[in-house]
Amino acid sequence: GGLRLEIPADDVINTFSQASSYMGYSVDIENVQAAAQRLNGIVKCTAVVSSEDLNRIAGREVLLKCENLQHVGAFKFRGASNAVILLGDAADSGVCTHSSGNHAQALALAAKQRGVPAYITFCEPNLAARESTAAEIMERTGAALIHPYDNPDVIAGQGTASMELFEQGGLLDAVIAPIGGGGLMSGTCITTRALFPTTRIFGAEPEGADDAARSLEAGE
Repeated sequence: GGLRLEIPADDVINTFSQASSYMGYSVDIENVQAAAQRLNGIVKCTAVVSSEDLNRIAGREVLLKCENLQHVGAFKFRGASNAVILLGDAADSGVCTHSSGNHAQALALAAKQRGVPAYITFCEPNLAARESTAAEIMERTGAALIHPYDNPDVIAGQGTASMELFEQGGLLDAVIAPIGGGGLMSGTCITTRALFPTTRIFGAEPEGADDAARSLEAGE
């Protein structure tokens, strides 16, 4: 399948602009900045590179933030580490999550570094099975749930990737981030809007898994 680039995150932000006038967000730029300090020396500051071939195809300079070089090979380690650290003593009984892969690996490593158990659920590949299995494990072990994306501390940690990108690349015309569960996209929006309000934000997802685009189009 191809890559669908049809979801200006600006549109999503505008959709909720009226609500934001009376409802505060759970994560702000101060949370991302605090996460960056907290994760210093724990996560890698990954390289930003440019490809002549991509630049020629795009007709402009394209910078790539190499989170594939992050621990466990994904940006997920940022959010998982931040969340585990902020659990404090609540992490002593272990941490638990459901994940299709990257977050599970990230949480397992973060838990290992913290010296606490990590419980990763194995179940049928659907959300209901994930949530019910995780609930059973938490009841049995007392482990704390670290959701893959619906967690303010995870979002703040993911936002450190775009913060580093701006530190390395400066002012950019646009930022493109993948949309899966939304943790990285949320962190990217927060950081970009706070540091460079004029920079455009785009969400990208595969054509065959364009649930965010279809949700936006459907309005639900």
